Amino acid sequence: MIKSLPVAIGLRYFLSSGRSRLVSFISMLALLGMALGVGLLILVLSVMNGFDREMRERILSVVPHIQIVSSIRSSDWQPEIEKIAQHPQVSEVTPFTRVKGIVFAQENTRPIEILGLSQTVLPEGIGAVLKEADINLPSKGQLLLAEPIAKSLEVSIGEVVNVILPSDSLRQTLVVPLTLCGVFTTHTEVDQMLGLASMEQVAGMSGTPNTIDGYQVQVKDEFAVRSTAREILKQLPYGYGYRDWIQTHGNLYQAIQLSRNLVGLLIFLIVGIAAFNVVSMLMMTVIDKRKDIAVLQSMGLCRRQIVHLFLVQGSLIAISGVSLGVLLGVLGCYWVADIISAFEVALGVNFLDTAVYPIDYVPVDLRYSDIFLVSTVALFLTLVATVYPAIRASRTLPADELRYE
Repeated sequence: MIKSLPVAIGLRYFLSSGRSRLVSFISMLALLGMALGVGLLILVLSVMNGFDREMRERILSVVPHIQIVSSIRSSDWQPEIEKIAQHPQVSEVTPFTRVKGIVFAQENTRPIEILGLSQTVLPEGIGAVLKEADINLPSKGQLLLAEPIAKSLEVSIGEVVNVILPSDSLRQTLVVPLTLCGVFTTHTEVDQMLGLASMEQVAGMSGTPNTIDGYQVQVKDEFAVRSTAREILKQLPYGYGYRDWIQTHGNLYQAIQLSRNLVGLLIFLIVGIAAFNVVSMLMMTVIDKRKDIAVLQSMGLCRRQIVHLFLVQGSLIAISGVSLGVLLGVLGCYWVADIISAFEVALGVNFLDTAVYPIDYVPVDLRYSDIFLVSTVALFLTLVATVYPAIRASRTLPADELRYE
């Protein structure tokens, strides 16, 4: 049994539909607006958190944190690998060779960068991709292609593709036929240009057999790549330089962070608008209940208790709307990827393509800290919006309202 009269009446006002259908409709809009705003904010923050996580864990597992390169191709690379691996920040170092050119087949062409790796020291990220596709690094005369490239070329496993490479002579080009022996996908933008071959194959295509272009280095702290790279260069002979992921993909990371902040701000404003809709709803309730307020005052309720009454009603609306919004947001986080996949299958289109977006799926990273922050802010804004209508209700004069009753 509720002992506090303002709480009991506030709960009754919250549960009752009132005499006016317009008031009930506005009350429902205020509650649903709050729920949708909170739910959307949680969902959007979780998706942007997912993009941030995939950038660090998936894209940067395929893209090297640091590339150590030299203008002079090296043939004795084992001692240098050992020097680089001794750095406390280095978690992985692998040699590589690469060539850039054009691959064509079936009268289709695509730009390509063929990365040559060693089967004995395969990068962990690439190894996971190949394991997922159930293929191995190819032998000489063979090539692996990313799925988007293979689809655009309209080739299948076992067919021959030709790779056109630039040569020293301006009048000649080098054409290398390679057999497609597998197709892989990293589900990132890397798939738009990446081909994989053996290190010996790529070194031969570049015209310098048994040499490498440099080293791919993965570090423990990806945001300390600049200082780590400089320290590594001090241990190597003169002539080496570096390129890090901030130079190659830093703009993508900044774009993700900017999008997260801007979209979060936009949805936050929607939550703010939904919170202040409570003002109009409670003002309509005050107008609708002014005779009831006058009767309660004539029965002994003071102004402070009238304020408490409407604060209780506003608080119940805030708690209900935020709770429903949290529920919708959490369920949306669990279902959004499946819903988008179902739409893609039904419509036959890809909403996320690595030619435009960094990954080809919707990542979700639901964090309890985001739920707490969104819920707290939404409750605070709603409670602040409740104060003014509650004070206006307490200023109702019983004599004016009951004069003609």
